[in-house]
Amino acid sequence: MQRPFAGLAVFFLVLFAVAACDDKPKTNPSETKTAETVQPPPITEPPKPTGPPEFTVSQEGPKVGWTYVMLDKPDGKQKLASEIAANKDYVSGKDVSVRADRSSKLAHVAAMLDALADGGATSITVATDTRTEFPKTVKFSPPAAGKSASACSVVAKVLSERRNAVWSLKGGTAVKSPKGLAGPDMAMTETSLETAARRCKDSDFVFVSGDDDVEWGLVYDLAAATQTLEKAKLGHVVLLEPSPVAGRPVKLP
Repeated sequence: MQRPFAGLAVFFLVLFAVAACDDKPKTNPSETKTAETVQPPPITEPPKPTGPPEFTVSQEGPKVGWTYVMLDKPDGKQKLASEIAANKDYVSGKDVSVRADRSSKLAHVAAMLDALADGGATSITVATDTRTEFPKTVKFSPPAAGKSASACSVVAKVLSERRNAVWSLKGGTAVKSPKGLAGPDMAMTETSLETAARRCKDSDFVFVSGDDDVEWGLVYDLAAATQTLEKAKLGHVVLLEPSPVAGRPVKLP
């Protein structure tokens, strides 16, 4: 006697076997690798910046590109020279731009300008925040350029008591401006600068400096003031450091 459900059981057994054969493990499409997949090259070192570096001076000191230079260390000036030499393509034979904060030390700004001049810069344009009536940049000549200046050339510096003094390279009486509300009286300083410049018509050099405890911002204001005179033109600005004594003859480096 034939069992009524035997044929049906065989049918479901065959159907289950077919379904099991089709149930293959599926792969994640994102994990599938093909021959066209291109792997990026391994990074062995960080990419080097291109183009000219920024030359800056802050309260911490000079900075070339991303590198701060600690001038207080014994090899500080040598390190600064090395950093500038490494960027000679952007220095030698060029006018170099430098950004200097007002709170910077005069000695640090002078070290940067000297190092750039030694590196072959023909001039250095310094940008510093200043009064609205003054230019935001001043072009400084290398110190060596001042050696050709006449003995009557103008010298001006900011004194510790926040007054400006004006005299000449050969020495003489230093005319001092009174102290203003936010530093030296610049109106009186400009009058003294014009008078001194008109006494030395064969020179357009002016040498600027400041005492050791004077922040760079006040020295910059003095340099900027020399560029706004109505009755005299002082086309070559040279930064002196160490600072000369007001009224005495100035010995150029």
